[in-house]
Amino acid sequence: MLLRRNVTTFTNRRRGRKFSEAAVLQMLFFMLGVIFVLYISLMLVIAINTNSFHTPLQGPANTIFGISNVRESQSELDLKIPSNSKINENQFIQESADIQLKENTDQSKRNVIINEISSHTTLKAYIEPIDQNSWDIRPLPNRTHKAKDLKVLSFPKVSFCSRLTEQWPVDNYPEEDPFLPWIHDVFPTNDGKFIQFIAQNRRRCDTGTNDKDRKTIMWRQPQLSLFQHVPLQRLENGRYKLSSHEKADPDGKESRFICRFKPGGEETLSRFNFNYDYVSFRKRHKATFTKIGKWDVKSLHTSQLLFQCPVPEHLQEKIRDGSSVVNDIATLFVDIVPVRTPPRYGSPNSFLPPRYSEFVNKTAELDILEQWGDHVLPKIEDSGRWENIPICKPSIMTYGKEHDSLKRRENKSHRLISCVWASSGYSTRGERFGIHDGHRRLREWLHYVFLTGFDHVYVYDNSGGNSNKTSLKVVTDDFKGKVTRLVWPSKVCNNNRNFADSPGERSSQYAAESSCRLRFGPHAEWIGQFDVDEYLAPMGDYATVPKLLDQLDKEGKKIISFGSWRAWPRKQLIEEPIPINNRSICESTRTCFQLKVPENNTMLQTYNCDRQNGLKKDKMPAEKQLYRSDYVKLHFVHYSTVTNLTLMNKQETIDFGQEWRIGIHADPLSRFGNEQTEGTMLHTKAIATQDTAGWLEVCKKGSQSLCRIGNPYPKGAEDVAEATDKENW
Repeated sequence: MLLRRNVTTFTNRRRGRKFSEAAVLQMLFFMLGVIFVLYISLMLVIAINTNSFHTPLQGPANTIFGISNVRESQSELDLKIPSNSKINENQFIQESADIQLKENTDQSKRNVIINEISSHTTLKAYIEPIDQNSWDIRPLPNRTHKAKDLKVLSFPKVSFCSRLTEQWPVDNYPEEDPFLPWIHDVFPTNDGKFIQFIAQNRRRCDTGTNDKDRKTIMWRQPQLSLFQHVPLQRLENGRYKLSSHEKADPDGKESRFICRFKPGGEETLSRFNFNYDYVSFRKRHKATFTKIGKWDVKSLHTSQLLFQCPVPEHLQEKIRDGSSVVNDIATLFVDIVPVRTPPRYGSPNSFLPPRYSEFVNKTAELDILEQWGDHVLPKIEDSGRWENIPICKPSIMTYGKEHDSLKRRENKSHRLISCVWASSGYSTRGERFGIHDGHRRLREWLHYVFLTGFDHVYVYDNSGGNSNKTSLKVVTDDFKGKVTRLVWPSKVCNNNRNFADSPGERSSQYAAESSCRLRFGPHAEWIGQFDVDEYLAPMGDYATVPKLLDQLDKEGKKIISFGSWRAWPRKQLIEEPIPINNRSICESTRTCFQLKVPENNTMLQTYNCDRQNGLKKDKMPAEKQLYRSDYVKLHFVHYSTVTNLTLMNKQETIDFGQEWRIGIHADPLSRFGNEQTEGTMLHTKAIATQDTAGWLEVCKKGSQSLCRIGNPYPKGAEDVAEATDKENW
């Protein structure tokens, strides 16, 4: 509260002094402030001593002090409470207002801003009822729900910017309103001009043929709508209406969300990182989505929803330089309000923006007047939405202090980085087995990639998605200045095997990959997309990977792929197998054993027997890539799914110097690496105890079964059909 000085005074006859009423009030408020700080300090001490944090306060103070219902160890979560975090809440609000307002702003405006900040600091989801039956009505009727009809969910745990990836409620998605994007990460671009959102397509999580999954698939149809643009036109009353591309506002021709920035209330219209329907058209898909949804999981580019909110011009500098964040707490926020229309099924080129108008399927073109008529969107207060999303500092300021002294060509900090989603332990697909060698594998892999020329590695630590007991911090701390660790505890929504009725969807991994590429890719020339069990070995004249990149730059290539096939461990380098005759352990009547690699051998040494003779790309189940960060617009684990070339129209392609073809499958600026003269990939995938059932028998000479324990061929005898050691392995 701001106090005006009152000139009325009274006389303290005992001391013969005069005091103003304002001075007395200030003293009282100061005493109350001291009591408030002492109370909060006591609560924090109690919480820390009990190793948990509970919420003794409600409302803004809850977020100010970062107190949330988290029962996790301080050391594991890297909790960093600012040294001056025990500030008075009113003081914090006034400091926030100072950032927002110029010195000459009048008092009434300042009070409005203060009230806005104090009432808009808790992340909320406003749930709007959905009636899918109304989708069949033409034209689409206006929605009639009011603010009182919306259910509100609060997420007070989202507080400190440095812990945003850890605190975001990914695993507490409000399932009642699938029009709300399933956000995994949000951050400003480094120039402060856009707020980038990383979301996943939740409909892909459950795609089985059983009744429960079928109902879920139908309920989650709104998730598909979020990938498809709608043109928007502003009305004089501040509302919006659905329109044609011709009548839409210039910034509303290809949108899906209304973005409202707080505390000022300015509104902008979202834009996609790329047009999903046009990508489907270039890939020759018959549809971007299908109503039944069973085969949509095969469309890799529709797994991740990437979109941006343009930042009002007068806020861009504050966001770019990080001054809008005080004591690790945001003072600027953004609401995102989805435009709610039914998904479009059928030809992906039935409704394309002006950039791609030449490819619109005229026989299946969307009739705007018939579909939408004069559809006016409701007021924001009457609409379902995500509200109070904190706007934090650009990624390089939050995580990249080690980059400050590094400047390379192209204004990039690094020549080559790697993004890796890793965990101290995990369950194999199908939740069949648990693997717990994450610490050792990450440490060995990091040593290796730095030896082969990588500048920096960003580790998205998913240990919290499997257990709260451990993390990878003990490993990453040993690589100061070379490794940046982000706590990323979101769970995989479906860990089924690929051939299951509802195939696996590793949502957490896919979102982490896009987060890393969009957060840190702008500061690197090349990205290597590998797992911690995958080793790219330079071959021929190349001793390091950057030397190979120099050659690719000369060729004008933007992507290079390497065949990846699981390598087998060498018998001589593993510990002597100890037979286990226990059906509950082996999950088989046959004998199994625990395959162990001695500490004096590395994973790379041990798992280096290729299971085939010849080049892997001739018979290859997967590939891994190095790619230019400014060329690839979407990368999906193994593949550069969307590139700059994918998004070009015919004339743009010709101007780029490439031959125009509607169908684009293999990007002409990509190629495979030569495994003998450039580099080869070794996939040292861990082997679970249950997987070894029967190996002690089938790996002996004379067995006709496939043995997955390796023996190197004797020199000069590579063409021999079978080679054994002294023990007949």
